[in-house]
Amino acid sequence: MFRNCLPAVILSALCCSQIHADDRSPVSLFPETTVLYVEIPHPTDVISTIFDNPLRQKVEALEPYKQAIRTEGYRGFLAGRKFVEIQLGMEWREAIETLTAKGIYFGVDSATNGVALLINGKDAESLELFRAKLLEISKLGKNPDQIKSGDYRGITAYEINKAKFAVVDDWLLITNKPETGKAFLDRLIDGKAKSSLADNETFQAARKTQAGQSTGWGFVNIEALREAGVAKKLYGGKSDNPGIELIAGGILNTLQKTPFATVELTFNNSDVGLQLAVPHSNDWVTEEREFYFGADSQGHGPALPELKNTLFTLSAYRDVSEMWLRAGDLFDERINDSLAEADANLTTFFSGKDFGEDILGSLTPQIGFIATKQNFENLLPIPAIKLPQFALVLELKDPEKMTRELRRTFQSMIGFFNVIGAMEGRPQLEMDIDKLANGAELITSTYIPEAGEEASATAPILFNFSPSVGFAKERFVVASTKGLARELVENASKPADTQSLNTAVRLDANVLQAVLGDNREQLISQNMLAEGHDREEAENAINLLLEFVGYFKDASLKLDVQKDELLLKFEVNVEGK
Repeated sequence: MFRNCLPAVILSALCCSQIHADDRSPVSLFPETTVLYVEIPHPTDVISTIFDNPLRQKVEALEPYKQAIRTEGYRGFLAGRKFVEIQLGMEWREAIETLTAKGIYFGVDSATNGVALLINGKDAESLELFRAKLLEISKLGKNPDQIKSGDYRGITAYEINKAKFAVVDDWLLITNKPETGKAFLDRLIDGKAKSSLADNETFQAARKTQAGQSTGWGFVNIEALREAGVAKKLYGGKSDNPGIELIAGGILNTLQKTPFATVELTFNNSDVGLQLAVPHSNDWVTEEREFYFGADSQGHGPALPELKNTLFTLSAYRDVSEMWLRAGDLFDERINDSLAEADANLTTFFSGKDFGEDILGSLTPQIGFIATKQNFENLLPIPAIKLPQFALVLELKDPEKMTRELRRTFQSMIGFFNVIGAMEGRPQLEMDIDKLANGAELITSTYIPEAGEEASATAPILFNFSPSVGFAKERFVVASTKGLARELVENASKPADTQSLNTAVRLDANVLQAVLGDNREQLISQNMLAEGHDREEAENAINLLLEFVGYFKDASLKLDVQKDELLLKFEVNVEGK
């Protein structure tokens, strides 16, 4: 029981000294050389949101949770927690809220390479109670002699496993470096220092960008980190990963020049949001990274149609042709050798047309991707594993010129797949061309099942696919199924809501739950094989997964490139079914 209490004892085994200072605002306590600063000014609101959230009752109603609280380990934890509550004279939640009442603050000091955690308690008397009671409990632990103590300017500080602890009035200090600890204690004793984080001009500029009250807020001095040579590969040099370059190359470009970054957390019963913001200027965009931002950083992704049962959407501005042609400036030698080989093969495949300039260059930089839950009611045979259907939604600069070329290339590709498939004993693809009423055109392919398997409900996974392309004026669709291709070209002429974001991503949790539900039996079988569970255990695990996903509504990621600021926002909505 005492061992269960020991972690709390360690973090609280310290001395309290009643010293009064005029100015102890958090930013005045951190040194001017702080390169990372994070604050949670109202932890009690976070605690309330977590423990009073309606979702908590749903989680506690789950069978795995009920099983977990019946274990011997959990009962030991409860016994230890109860012992501490009796000693403190208050329940554990009240104790946490009392200890953190006025905020939690964390920073990294570049001058001493030290980290510091400041916790502002309710009052000095409360922290004295914590110190006295928990220090007494620590003496009952297995190794009470592991806690060392020392004195600095009349304050007794404690050390355990190289971590230093001290209390001054209603402030708890935890640090890893004695030099860092002394500097903080000086500020706590004397009040505002001659130079502190509050006086740092970069920090002052960052603080002005804070929109309003947030659950948590953080600051990173990017300029100081660059000058110190931290993460040199991140801020400069050539990339060794085309995927990362395509996803985040523009952000990395901005980090090479921007002075700071801020992070803002919002947290409530219905959603969780995290926003990264950095100053941005069009002048910072290098020529090789213009593919990411567009002219004057105004490039934006396309507006995608709203389809039924949409699982995932991606809308982005990326001039892939420009990125491909500037590969020599963007990537290292190894990647460029691979791209040169791929370019030669693709140029041959496209009948001598240069892949980067003629093929990729025929597309606008607006790229869309959409995935939806597939309807298997009228599909035969039905695959045992049911996958979502997905498609690339692109735009042609010169549809009259490129439609014929892309049509011919797709037909050649299907022929190539059939040759390879025949060699490996896979079903063949049968092609068809469909002219639609709005002038659109579909070139579809369908896998032909073997005789006697037409009505199978456990067909191979490839029967999820009927590779197709569609053309509707400027719109060019490459889809995994002919149904989705048809839906997208039929929606080509319908007005859609415009969007001005560089990148927008959304995942619908309710549709994800339905997709997983379609594959419940397969997931159960996989769980039994991978985890060694029996049927009942596997069913419980998969049912828990499905129920957990159902607690959420959606998740989104948005990149907004403004004239003087770059904003990356991630949000999760928890108002599920």
